[in-house]
Amino acid sequence: MTEKVPEKTADKTKPKRPDKPKHDLFSFNTEGDNLNVTQHSDDALQRIYGSESEAVNEGLFMQGYMTLKTEEVQPGTKDMRGFLPAIVRDIAPRDGIERMLAVQMATTHVAMIRQGGRMANAEQLPQFEAHERAYNKLARTYAVQVEALRKHRSGGKQTVTVQHVSVSDGGQAIVGNVETGGRGRATDER
Repeated sequence: MTEKVPEKTADKTKPKRPDKPKHDLFSFNTEGDNLNVTQHSDDALQRIYGSESEAVNEGLFMQGYMTLKTEEVQPGTKDMRGFLPAIVRDIAPRDGIERMLAVQMATTHVAMIRQGGRMANAEQLPQFEAHERAYNKLARTYAVQVEALRKHRSGGKQTVTVQHVSVSDGGQAIVGNVETGGRGRATDER
């Protein structure tokens, strides 16, 4: 015998409010042209950007916003204020170079997505081509930034891990650099 569970009914006594972006380390308030940021803890920006210098953390925080359009830093659906520091925190910069690069990566990403929207809404071919060129340049820039971050973190060293090597009877395993003849090169000089 199964017990019948009553269905939950919606609480109609509380008016439903639209969801606001939630940021666990800070919140925003816009008064006229001023952006006021309230940190939810004394070390909120340090936890995002990782510097012990308040000036560095605040500078990087504000520099990210300098690249946003006015409507992107207003409350509403295009509000990007939480994205920039959140993505920097996800990148988890370890030093000054990584902090600056993380802010650049976040702002390049926003600019690239903005260009993608312009490209999608272009009504004439010259507009489309201009936005496509800008989009492609930003996409290449972003890829270079990601590679720069990877190289900086690895100290410029490339690591190759070999998981399985099989050498048949009579064969030889070679450890080291191997060069092969390229196209048009003679492999046997007589």
